[in-house]
Amino acid sequence: MSANFPFLSSLVIRSGAELWTTTETNTPLVDGVLWEKDVIMLLGSEKAGKSILGLQLAFCLTSGNAFLDKYVVTTPVPILYLQTEGKPADMVDRMTAMRATLDVDDTKFFHLYQRFFPLDVKEVVDALMTQIDQLPVVPKVIFVDSLYTSMLGDLSENMDVRRLFAIISPLLERYQCAMVLIHHETKPSHDEKGKIMERGDQASYGSVFLRAWVGHILYLKKHKDKSRTLTCDPQRSGKVLEKEELLLVQPVPLCFEIREDLTVATVKVKKALETRSSNGGIGIPELMTLTDLSRTSVEKSLRGLEQHSV
Repeated sequence: MSANFPFLSSLVIRSGAELWTTTETNTPLVDGVLWEKDVIMLLGSEKAGKSILGLQLAFCLTSGNAFLDKYVVTTPVPILYLQTEGKPADMVDRMTAMRATLDVDDTKFFHLYQRFFPLDVKEVVDALMTQIDQLPVVPKVIFVDSLYTSMLGDLSENMDVRRLFAIISPLLERYQCAMVLIHHETKPSHDEKGKIMERGDQASYGSVFLRAWVGHILYLKKHKDKSRTLTCDPQRSGKVLEKEELLLVQPVPLCFEIREDLTVATVKVKKALETRSSNGGIGIPELMTLTDLSRTSVEKSLRGLEQHSV
């Protein structure tokens, strides 16, 4: 029995007094987005760009730069990105385009490609742990992209989803890591008048136990004007981001940005450009020095100025 449920050997019942003195923490890895040892879902509508956003989060976790230039990464950590669909060349192309504007620490970024990688099969998870044990550092976050190609069972069946939890849990416990499940929503539902019904995180494909298992669900929705919204509603605590309006910058550089009017950073860049306009051109490194902004913030500000024709 313990082979199927390894947690049985480490069960501990604590007294009320012991709970107050526990050494366990709930430290954020990314403020408002991801906490240590958390399991979250990044849910996306069709062609919303959920894999791009997931990769962007992975970049920021390794580099320590703020996610979406807003949500602070408390400390850079190693990550493992499990790509279970598409082609390895797709990942390379995306990473190359993303590196044009975002930093990534290659010593903390690990990638495993296997088209269809059933994490609900113990033999597969055991093989994965063998590979992880050989890495120079232990990943603190594992990305699964995507969930529907990482499961042998039926995502709609409660027992199959429970089996997935039971087999993945020892992996998370062994490495004390968080996990980001990248997943797609079901086909849109329409009301009696033919209007698409807004379902939020209820739109995730699969068993209700899947939604119940994760700490929270970040829902990336693509709108008719090609803009996106990233929401977490409902959420189990008030600590998670509520809503951000996003724009997808592509093809090069490749990243999501928060949609907003001219920001303080943009004003800084604008003033620096005006100050140096009489002395000829000015490059991004010099703008970074003059404004005390990151490369990402400078480039985002320049795109904002171009968009607003300022």
